[in-house]
Amino acid sequence: MKHLSLILLVFNIAFFAVMAVVLPLGFEENDDIMMCMIANGAYTGTPDCHLVYINVIYGWVLALLYQLTTAIEWYTLSFAVLHILSMSAITYCVVTIPNRAQWEKILWLVALYVLWARIIIALQFTTTAGFVCFAGCMLLLRESRKARWTGVLFVVTGALIRFFAAGLVGLLMAPIIIYTYRLEWRKYMALAIMLTAVVGCRVTNQWVYNHEPDWKYFRTYNQLRAQLNDNPNAYKMTSSQLPAGIDPMDYQLLLRFIPDAEQIDLPAIRKLSASVGKVPLNQQILNLNRLVKYAVEIVILLALLMMMLLTTGNRSKYIFLLLYTLFVAALIVHVSLDGFLKNRVFLCMLLPIVGTDFMLLPDTTGLKRRWGIGIAMTILSAWYIYQIAEEHNTAEYNRYVWTHLQQPLLEYIPEDAYVTTIGTTMFVEASDPWHVWPYKFRKYTLGWLTWSPFNKEPGHSYRVLLNDQMYVFTDVNYTHNHTALQRVCEQIEKHYSVPSTIEWKCRNGKYALVKVKVKE
Repeated sequence: MKHLSLILLVFNIAFFAVMAVVLPLGFEENDDIMMCMIANGAYTGTPDCHLVYINVIYGWVLALLYQLTTAIEWYTLSFAVLHILSMSAITYCVVTIPNRAQWEKILWLVALYVLWARIIIALQFTTTAGFVCFAGCMLLLRESRKARWTGVLFVVTGALIRFFAAGLVGLLMAPIIIYTYRLEWRKYMALAIMLTAVVGCRVTNQWVYNHEPDWKYFRTYNQLRAQLNDNPNAYKMTSSQLPAGIDPMDYQLLLRFIPDAEQIDLPAIRKLSASVGKVPLNQQILNLNRLVKYAVEIVILLALLMMMLLTTGNRSKYIFLLLYTLFVAALIVHVSLDGFLKNRVFLCMLLPIVGTDFMLLPDTTGLKRRWGIGIAMTILSAWYIYQIAEEHNTAEYNRYVWTHLQQPLLEYIPEDAYVTTIGTTMFVEASDPWHVWPYKFRKYTLGWLTWSPFNKEPGHSYRVLLNDQMYVFTDVNYTHNHTALQRVCEQIEKHYSVPSTIEWKCRNGKYALVKVKVKE
């Protein structure tokens, strides 16, 4: 078994390396880039542990490593190492499980490697946390005490990276863990210690942020802002439904990730959050139409579960499968009612569902069941290979735009200046993940870093755009009346009685660097 573990580890190192070069590896969104820049000191001037979405304990370890040397991109490397170790644990659990035919193991391994490749091509802290936690849960199902305690370590690490992603995976794996443990109470000791450690790390993170007033305010504001931006019901509110004192255009700009935090401060965003929570159920149900994008995956999973239900001869397993199917369906519906079921979240849900399916395969090997499961798993793998190809094309385009159109434009910004983005996308996520492009200027963002103590100096209202050191990265159509930048200028005049005009500094065929100037 030791040789098998080593073989799997070497194979997964090779697989990750090949995928990282061929696909190639990249970040899905700019969240990871910004957190990496905070950790490595490119954003703040010195390595910092306040990574906002990642626990400060994990951030402290990264900051310590970056203080040793910035020649290594520890943020990316840590994710790579955790992915390789997690996949090695998962494949070991699949290969060594008893009472499974070889063809079944091969089908599930192929699907898992395809899903892993899909995660690698769009590396993200949410999917990394889910993947690590899934590996930990698979180890928790082993009989070996050593394996279970290793699983505890994996789960705690996943929770440090993204608490809610790890919690979602743990929630979906909990039924199969409890079903497997039954009344063997000694096994629950590891679970109890694991939950205690996860809660302890969570409390520590909250204490660190709440210990300083600026961080406490920022964290509270950011959580409420994220709940609005990620809630489809927030986009359905009309002007008449807004709380008193909230300007409709300020609200629309908030939903576009560019809030004026003086106009929509913490009390205002609390009112907005409460108002969105009052959206009637009949409107929330309409959000379920967004599940159509996952129709292929949902149909395949339901087909697998139905085949297992119809072929299992074990009564307790039949009841468990039926209840688990209902549980998964209810969870997907619940998440979709007041939130966008993003692809990275769906991948975190898919991993434990596929893992549970494998663990609950019936012992019988009828020809029809073999054909049915084989076809379903082949379609699932083929569908995600198609998604990998689509993601590859998108990543290649973003990488070209960033390298040839956006990054050269940003070179014009003077050192120690600020830059923000309004009404466009700066593809910083297309940066080389092994060497995140260091800004020679400070990036002031109106998005999820609004009210961040890192940006305390420049301020948090639209008036900061009038600063001589502030540059705005936008598209070349910034002069059109319908653009977000024009709307921002209108709000500056409306709230602060300062007429403004837009002055371009440099541009290419698609993007521009501009300044918002006081109109003479």
